[in-house]
Amino acid sequence: MSVHRDIKAKRGFWLPVSLIILGLVLGYIAFISLIGLPKVAVFKIGYVELSGESATDINKMLNFLRDDNSIKAVVIQLNSPGGSVNASADIFMNTVKLREKKPVVFFIKGMAASGGYMWLLGGNWVVANQASIIGNVGAIMYVPSGAGRPEEGVMPTGPFKLSGNPTRTYINLLEQIKDIFVQTVYSQRGDRLKLRPEELQEGRIYFGFEAARLGLVDEVGIEPDAIQKAAGLA
Repeated sequence: MSVHRDIKAKRGFWLPVSLIILGLVLGYIAFISLIGLPKVAVFKIGYVELSGESATDINKMLNFLRDDNSIKAVVIQLNSPGGSVNASADIFMNTVKLREKKPVVFFIKGMAASGGYMWLLGGNWVVANQASIIGNVGAIMYVPSGAGRPEEGVMPTGPFKLSGNPTRTYINLLEQIKDIFVQTVYSQRGDRLKLRPEELQEGRIYFGFEAARLGLVDEVGIEPDAIQKAAGLA
């Protein structure tokens, strides 16, 4: 009699457990059918130099990705040596706006240098190929030819008519641009960065595995790792 009661008790225990498991399975199936898994958009750019023209096209895509509510996370596959200061800063700010609405994960397939590195600072997470080229923080300025002595036969009406400014002014401006870049890196990478400001502003480049060790990127991996990370953040 006690054995029979024990069997009935076990049956009574397993019945609600089975119903719970069945409910979870049916709920998962309903979620997949009606709502679906998080949609991750992969933005593959290819090799690109950041200029006014390319920035216009990139920003259009970033705005589209931000406004499409069916997209829950974005992976940007980046391969860029950088470009103009204005274009790089503009794309960076638009990426920050995208990040404020949904997770953004970068995958560095080939290069993210100079302005290209500034761009990836706008994301939540960075995955880099171990042999990719990362860093080169700094700026280059092309000074007008008249910044030195004017060419023979050229007669300007003022000492800075040909150059616009003395050489010292251009040097100071270039230093300000470099300082803003360095401050942006530290504001976005925070405690993850293991380089001192004076080291960062040397303009060195690092391979992906070095960049991960120094905190310039978050991990070494391949594109599926970036997609998986983005889905997890979503």
